[in-house]
Amino acid sequence: MKYFLFSVFFLILVVLFVVYINISSINIEENLDKAPVLVEKKEEKTIIKLLANTEVKEVFPAKELYLKVDLNYIPKTKILYQTIINDLDKYKLFGIEQVLSLNNIKYSIINSKNNLKLFINFDKKEQAKKIQTLFKSYDFKVKLKKVKIKG
Repeated sequence: MKYFLFSVFFLILVVLFVVYINISSINIEENLDKAPVLVEKKEEKTIIKLLANTEVKEVFPAKELYLKVDLNYIPKTKILYQTIINDLDKYKLFGIEQVLSLNNIKYSIINSKNNLKLFINFDKKEQAKKIQTLFKSYDFKVKLKKVKIKG
């Protein structure tokens, strides 16, 4: 029984050795023509990769930052005229957006709770009055507000 187990173990080792020799003798270059061709993906250029590959000449840490501020400078106040349209629903808002886009006027919309407000800022009162009369012709209630901004 002892010799039988030893001969089986030896036979398994011989078979493994023969398999190893056959596998290692396969020529890889011959099989390259038969192998499927892998397509390399082009690397996407993103701003992060671009910045990572750029060479930085000087680095200024925040603790070495020098900032000079003139404390005697008093900024001029600027007056803006704000046109405000309150209580908008989505249908009124659609109409107003169409009118503003046709006249190339920039605006901002603020949604507070269940109330939409549309704001249009102007440098001159005449521009604000012109928009106010334009919206009155479409039966929209428009408020004109004078806003002072420093700087």
